Amino acid sequence: MKIFLIGMPGSGKTTIAKNLAKDLGYQYIDLDGLIEKEALMFIEEIFENYGEKKFRLLESDALRNLPETGDYVIACGGGVVTVKKNKELMNGIKFYLDTEIDVIKKRLESDYHRPLLKIKTLEQLFDERYFQYQDFADAVVSNNYDVEMTVKVIKNFMKMR
Repeated sequence: MKIFLIGMPGSGKTTIAKNLAKDLGYQYIDLDGLIEKEALMFIEEIFENYGEKKFRLLESDALRNLPETGDYVIACGGGVVTVKKNKELMNGIKFYLDTEIDVIKKRLESDYHRPLLKIKTLEQLFDERYFQYQDFADAVVSNNYDVEMTVKVIKNFMKMR
């Protein structure tokens, strides 16, 4: 079983994925980390040297090359939903971590700078992607406050399925 976490940059995908994988006994995969490993450069370098279009191709390739069997929780990049075919490549349950913009801003204060946030605001990204997140998601989970509560909600959803 694969569980994919999607959402805005700073929505908590990595944190929730690590905690959820540990609780479920699944393996954790950071999709951006896979891309960096394969490309032998950081995401920011890929954007700077080759642009967003090349990065999105690498992202789709990473999804295509995920293990076919096994139990995984995959933290996806915030823009994975911008390529419609990625939805078909995400063979598993997709959770959209719906997080308020003010919460995201606070989380990103001490975070590294995301490539797209150099040219767009969080509000612009949210407006562009909100309906794409909704379209991709099998379920929407709020992640505004407590990591443990978000993990518990996802685990409860999994039990009911």
